[in-house]
Amino acid sequence: MFLLTSYKDCSFSTVLIFRLTDTINITATATNFLYKLLIMIEKLFIKNYLIIKESEIDFSKGLNILTGETGAGKSIILDALSMLLGERADYSIIKKDQDKLIIEGHFDFSLNKNVISILQNILPDEDFKNGIVILRRELLKKGISRNFINDNPVTISDMKKLGDNIIDIHSQNEHQSLLNKDTHTGILDSFAGNKDLLLRFSSELNELKKNIHSFNELTQKKEELLSKKTFLEFELKEINNLNLSPDEDNILENELNKLENSEDISISLTESLNVLSENDSNALSSVRIAIKELKKIVNFDKNIERIIEDIENSYVLIKESSESLRSYRSELNFDSSKTDNIRNRLSSISQLKKKYGMSVEELITRSEELAEELKFAENFDYETEQLFKKIELKREVVYKLAKELSDKRKKKSKELEKGINIILREIGLESAEFLTDFKNINGKENDLLSFKTGKEYVKITEKGFNEIEFLIKINKGTDFSPLRKSASGGEISRIMLAIKKVLSEKDDIPVLVFDEIDSGISGRIAQKAGKILHLLSESHQIICITHLPQIAAISERHFHVSKKEENGETIAEIRELSENEKVLEVAKLISGEKVTEASLKSASELIEKH
Repeated sequence: MFLLTSYKDCSFSTVLIFRLTDTINITATATNFLYKLLIMIEKLFIKNYLIIKESEIDFSKGLNILTGETGAGKSIILDALSMLLGERADYSIIKKDQDKLIIEGHFDFSLNKNVISILQNILPDEDFKNGIVILRRELLKKGISRNFINDNPVTISDMKKLGDNIIDIHSQNEHQSLLNKDTHTGILDSFAGNKDLLLRFSSELNELKKNIHSFNELTQKKEELLSKKTFLEFELKEINNLNLSPDEDNILENELNKLENSEDISISLTESLNVLSENDSNALSSVRIAIKELKKIVNFDKNIERIIEDIENSYVLIKESSESLRSYRSELNFDSSKTDNIRNRLSSISQLKKKYGMSVEELITRSEELAEELKFAENFDYETEQLFKKIELKREVVYKLAKELSDKRKKKSKELEKGINIILREIGLESAEFLTDFKNINGKENDLLSFKTGKEYVKITEKGFNEIEFLIKINKGTDFSPLRKSASGGEISRIMLAIKKVLSEKDDIPVLVFDEIDSGISGRIAQKAGKILHLLSESHQIICITHLPQIAAISERHFHVSKKEENGETIAEIRELSENEKVLEVAKLISGEKVTEASLKSASELIEKH
């Protein structure tokens, strides 16, 4: 029997179906469960990707399993998904004899405000209220990549920004990254929810580094200035002695040219004035007579008025020009001493310009710069003192945030250890114990990024002042040691699963993809690893490639990837298995290609347990 009910909040309204026998408690945890469960990739379409000619995969909620022979194309599917979400493209993956590769994903983000917000920022004019989004990526053989969200062209960085918020893809390579202690701080910060604190810390640390850089530059500049102060003072004095004014050389050259040619100028002025106004038959007299004569006939033709007006205007212009020339001539006075002074001044300016390779304007600017540098040298102690005070204040802020970060990490590391240790026991590592090791990064006394704590100095880096490493001991009575020294491949797989399970309760990434993360385990341990995947699938959509029957048996939906020959070429075929086909496939994973009654029975039992 089922109960049909409606769940509503400010962000969504949906219908949930529960068995009456189930115990349902819709709390904040349940809301988060639904929030992730209903955000999923519904369909993946791939065309012309290596040996995949054309395939469409309809995923379900929960656990989606991919099995198939080696080389059939299982990993291609996950690579296609990665590429759809912004990973770099290699054009050699386009199927032979085809011009275009297409990858298209259909997603339902109807309950994810965060993703809808990201989409709205990418495409402000698009309506994403229903949450149904189609992402498409096309690669053309001629080296062109095209990306679309709901048929709107977008950049590859937009696709990646979106991809980083909806899908986590984990592969065997990530097992190797888990062995690298540089990744451990990030894992702990994800679990601790330190994103906002890290952003504040990074911002303040960057400001501190900028101030320290400025302080070091200031100190270096002082040493340089002091070493060449005498030369700078001489240079400033030499430029200032000339007391230059803007464009002075051009003004003086024009003045000198006028003085040196004053006789010729005077003759031309006199001749011009004679013609215009001073001879008996000058222009002004002639124009005046013309105006007088024309006025006699104006009554006979009114059109003459306009002509008279134009001539009168000309008369005024000639008269004003004559007066200006007369004034100019009266001021013209050849002065040999003034000419010599200008020549000497121009000579001094020319020598200074040549010496420094600068124009007059550049020399004036250089003078101002020199004065500023020398003033700075005199006030250096004050400048450095002010900046150092600023650094000290910023150091206090940075250390406080680094300490807060360290304290929170240490507190949350206990929760992380507890959660992982519980799961390790559930997946066959009963005696194993997981530990987060903290060490301070060593600093030194005269380093502005180092701080004294007790008797030692710690140095602050982009990660704070902690060096964090995950340690483990597999067996009782042994010492804790780094993962890379203690754990086998199968053990690392299980530790990774344990970490992912614990982190899944804290993250908002709705889809998890695993590429044979179960490598190196089998039997009873594989069954326990499957249990962890099943638990993860209750709050996430999971897509997993596996070779283990214990994991394949618990799928919500099972896909088989195989190869076939078609028209002389190898083609990958991806099929969703029916319930009977699923039993057969799990049986093959148990016994190999030769399926026996015993393996069919075991397969059925594994599936029924789920």
